[in-house]
Amino acid sequence: MYYKTIFSIGLFLLLGSVYSFAQRYNFRQYDIEDGLTQSQVTAVTQDSKRRLWISTLGGLSCFNGKQFTSYTKANGLNNNFALALSLGKNDEIWLGTSRGISKFNGNRFNNYAQTKEWVSKLTTSANGTVYGLSSSRLFKTDEKQITFLNVSKDPQENVTALKVDDKGKIAVAILEKGIFYLEKDRWVPHPQNALLKDLVISDFFTDHQHRDKFWLLAADGLYGLDAKRMRQYVSGKFTAIEQDAKNNIWIGYSTGAYYLSSNSLIHFNGKNGFTNNMVNAIFKDAENNIWLATDGTGLFRYVDRDYVIFDESQGLNSKIVMSLANGPSADEIWIGTYGGLFQYKSGKIKEIPIPSTLEDSKNINFLYNDRQKNIWIGTVYGGLWCYDGKKINQMALDRHSIAYNAILEDSKGKIWVSTNAGCYLLNKKTKQLEWVSKQFGSTLLETPEGEILVGTQDGVYAINIPGQSKPLNLPQLNGSSILCMEKLGQNTLLFGTSDNGILIWDRKTGKTKSINTHQGLASDHIYSLLLDQQGILWAGTGKGINKINIRDFSVIRNNNEPNLLVECNQNAILQRDNDIWVGTTKGAIVYNRNHELKPSVPPFIYINSVTAFAQNKGRQNKQQTVFKGNELSNMATLPYQQNNLNINFTGIFLANPDGLVYQYRLVGLDNKYSESISNTSMNFSSIPPGRYTFQVRAITKAGIASLNTASFSFEITPPYYQTGVFRLFIFVLIVFLMLLMVYIILNLNERKRKLRLTIKLEEQFKVRKQTAEDFHDDLGNKLTRISVLSEVLSSMIDEHDTEKRSIISKINDNVNELYRGTKDILWSLNPKNDKLTELLGHIQEFGKEMFNNTNVTFRSHIDLGGYDGKLSLDVSRNLLMIFKEAIHNALKHAKPGMVVFSATVDGETLKIVVKDDGQGLDPIGSMDGHGINNMNVRAKRINAKLNINSDSTGTEIKLTVSLSTLMRLKNV
Repeated sequence: MYYKTIFSIGLFLLLGSVYSFAQRYNFRQYDIEDGLTQSQVTAVTQDSKRRLWISTLGGLSCFNGKQFTSYTKANGLNNNFALALSLGKNDEIWLGTSRGISKFNGNRFNNYAQTKEWVSKLTTSANGTVYGLSSSRLFKTDEKQITFLNVSKDPQENVTALKVDDKGKIAVAILEKGIFYLEKDRWVPHPQNALLKDLVISDFFTDHQHRDKFWLLAADGLYGLDAKRMRQYVSGKFTAIEQDAKNNIWIGYSTGAYYLSSNSLIHFNGKNGFTNNMVNAIFKDAENNIWLATDGTGLFRYVDRDYVIFDESQGLNSKIVMSLANGPSADEIWIGTYGGLFQYKSGKIKEIPIPSTLEDSKNINFLYNDRQKNIWIGTVYGGLWCYDGKKINQMALDRHSIAYNAILEDSKGKIWVSTNAGCYLLNKKTKQLEWVSKQFGSTLLETPEGEILVGTQDGVYAINIPGQSKPLNLPQLNGSSILCMEKLGQNTLLFGTSDNGILIWDRKTGKTKSINTHQGLASDHIYSLLLDQQGILWAGTGKGINKINIRDFSVIRNNNEPNLLVECNQNAILQRDNDIWVGTTKGAIVYNRNHELKPSVPPFIYINSVTAFAQNKGRQNKQQTVFKGNELSNMATLPYQQNNLNINFTGIFLANPDGLVYQYRLVGLDNKYSESISNTSMNFSSIPPGRYTFQVRAITKAGIASLNTASFSFEITPPYYQTGVFRLFIFVLIVFLMLLMVYIILNLNERKRKLRLTIKLEEQFKVRKQTAEDFHDDLGNKLTRISVLSEVLSSMIDEHDTEKRSIISKINDNVNELYRGTKDILWSLNPKNDKLTELLGHIQEFGKEMFNNTNVTFRSHIDLGGYDGKLSLDVSRNLLMIFKEAIHNALKHAKPGMVVFSATVDGETLKIVVKDDGQGLDPIGSMDGHGINNMNVRAKRINAKLNINSDSTGTEIKLTVSLSTLMRLKNV
C-alpha cells in the first residue's frame, strides 16, 4: 500500500468519513465487567506467552484471552496510577507509575529508585536496557539506579517521544531538534531533521512495507516523510499511532480512532461500533490483532471480519430484517423489517413510507424484484404492494387480512402468491387473487419444466394447472417443513428444511444427499439459500451463516473468528455485486466476498501449574506438591505416593479465545494424542512409577495447531520394594535362603550320615572289641589246648617212634602259625589299633619278630612329622597285609643281609618302604607270584601306588598314598 493521493484528499476523507455511520464495525470491548482492573487504560504490551499486560489508572492487569488477573498496590506495586509498560529481556514487566518504575517477574514487584515526576513512557532496547521518559527527560535503568541522559547536549532539552524500532534500536524525538537514534552508544540525528525540528512529535515509526516511508504524529496531525518531502495526511489532535498487518494506519483520537487505508479514512466512534472516548494507546499483538486502549471505556479489539451489520444504531426502526431486494438504482438496497421499509444508499439509511393507514403495513414479510424491475412488497395483514419506479401501489384489493408469505413471477410472467389462506394467482389488471390450491407455504420455486413448487409444513407440493396440486414424490421430504428452495443447474434442486438440514435432489438420477450439522452446518434449521455468481452456496440457518462448496457439497470452514451466532430469517438473502446481504433477527448482515482476512497466526499454549497429590482415603489432608513458573521446565521427581496429577494449562488465541480445543498425551503411558477436548485441565490418577512427559497443544477451529507444544516432564519414583536395588536384594536373599536351605538339608543329611556312621562305628567298635575278646578267649584257649594235648600225646609216644612224633611236631607248628595269624587278626579287630602310628609300630614289631634268630639285620625308620591319623579297618588291614607280605618275601626269597623298613610323611603324602640288599626277586617267578599280585590288588583297593624295584643289589617295595585319600576311606 502506498499513499499517493491521500494528501490531496485527506480533508475530503475526513469530512466524508461521517457518512460511514450507517455501517457498524466489529469491536470487542473488555471493561471492568470482564475483569479489567480499571477502565482508563494507558498502555498495552505482550509477553512471550502471548498474554496481554494492560496498565490502567487503577493498577496492572494480565489478560490471557478469557480472564483478567489484576495487580495493585496491595500486591506490592508502588502506585496504582500506571502510565507506561515495557517487556524486559527475561519476560519481566516494567511498569511506569506516578511513583517511579517497578519490575514484576510474575511473582513479586521490585520497586526501584523513584523519580520526582510520573514516568510516562517505557521501552526496552535490543540488549535489554530499559529506557523511559519522566518530565520530558530521558532516562535508563540498570535495575539498581536511574540514570538521566542528555541527547542533544542542551541541558533544557524536551524529549517528546521515545520509540524502539523493529530491530531494537532506541530513538527519541526532541522538541525543536528532531529525531535521534542510539547507535553504538552515540546519538545520531535523523538526516532530515531540518524538516522535523519544527514539529512537536509525539510518536513515529518507519513504514513496515516501504522502508523509505516515515510516519510522524505531531501536535496538529499525521505526517508522512519520504526521501523527497514531508506532507500532512490528516489534521487533528491525535494521541497514538500504529500500523496493522495490512499496512493500514491506525490513529488514536480524542473521540475514537481513525483508520487510514490506501483509499479511505474511517472514523471509528460510538455511532459505528466503537466509542467516543479518547484512545490513549494502540497496540498490535503477535496475532496481528489491533488493540485500542481508551480513557474510560476499557480495552477494545478490532475484529477484522468479512461482514458488517446494519441495525437500529444505523437508522433501522427494527433489527428484525425479514426481506431484502435490489432498489431502483444500481447502488440501492431495500430492506424490509417488522418496523417498516428502508432504503440503503450512499452509506445512508432512510425509511420508505408505504401509503397505508394500517399499522400492519409496516410488517414487511417479503420483497421481490420482477423482470420489469418492479419491487413487490408483501406484508403481514397489511396488504400486497408494488413499487413501479414512481410510487407504491396496492396490488390486492380487500385482502388486508391475509399474511403474504412468498411471491414468484414465473417464466410466463404470471404472479404466484403464497399466503396463509393458500396459493393464489394474481390478476394484475383487476388486482384480484384467484385461488389455486389450499396448500400454503413460505417459499415458491419454478422448475425448468414450468411446474410451481410450494414449500409447506408437510413437504413440497407441485402445481401443474390451476386448481390441481400433488405432493412431490420424494419420501425424504414427507413430514418435513420446507422453509426455502433453490435451483442448481437444470437437474438439481435444493430444499432447506426446519429439522433435517439441506436435501439435495438430482432429478435426473433420482439420488439424494443431505447436508446437516454432522457435516459442519451451524444448525439443521435452514431459513434461506442462495447460489452466488461465484458458485458458492450460502445457507442462512437458525444459528448462523454457512458457505458450501457446490463441487462436493462440503461446508467451507470459516476463519478463526468466533461464529456469528445469529438466527437468519426466511428467504431474506440477496447478492449485490460482491456483497451478500442476509436478513437476521439482529439486523442486516453484509458479507464482502473480496474482503481480505489477515492470515491466521497459530495459537500459543503454556502450562500454568501442576499439582501432584496423594489420594488418601478417609483423610481430609492430602500430601501434595505444586509446581509453577520455572519449576515446570525442570524434571520433577515425585514420591510414589503422589502419583495423582492435576495439570492446568492455558491456550492463548486472542482472535477467538473460545474457539480453541486441546489435544494431549502422556508419553510413557500413551504416545498418541487424545481426541480434542475443550477443558483446560487434566487429571491423571494412580500413575505407575516411571518417567513421563505430559504434552499438550492447542488447535483452532480451522485446524491450525499451536506454535509450540507445552510439556512437563516428571518421574515418579517407585516404592522401595519396587527398586532395582531392593529387587536385587530380594533375589540375593532368596538365593541365599535357597542355598541356606540346601546347606541345612545337606548338613542335616551329613549329620544324620555321621550320626549313623558314628553309631555304626560304635557298633563296629563294640563288635570288633567283642569279637577280638571272644576270638582270643575261644580260639586262643582251643589252640592252647591243642598245643597242650599235642605235647601230652607226644609224651605218650615212644621216643623212637619218630614218624608219630614228626606228625605231632607238625601239628604243633601249625597251631603256632595259626596262633600267630590269629594274633594279627585279633590285633586288627581291636579299635585302639586303628591309628597310623599303631599300624606302623605293629609292622615294625612284626619285622623284628620275623628276623629274630636269623642272620638278617632288621632296621626301621619312622618319621611322620607329628602326624597320626585314624585309619579304617579296611585300610589298616590292607596296609598290614601288604608289608607283612613284603617282609616275609624278603626273608624267604631275597637272602638279604639287611632289611630296612621306613615310613615318612612328605607334605600330604605317606611313603612306606621295605628295602633289602639281597639277591633280588626272581623276575619270572616271584614277580608273577600270588603274593606280589595280592600286594598290587590291596594297594589299588586303598587308592595307593605300589612300586617294586628289584635287581642284583636288592629289592625295594615302596607304597605312596595321599593322606587325604587315606583319611577319607572310612568304615562303612
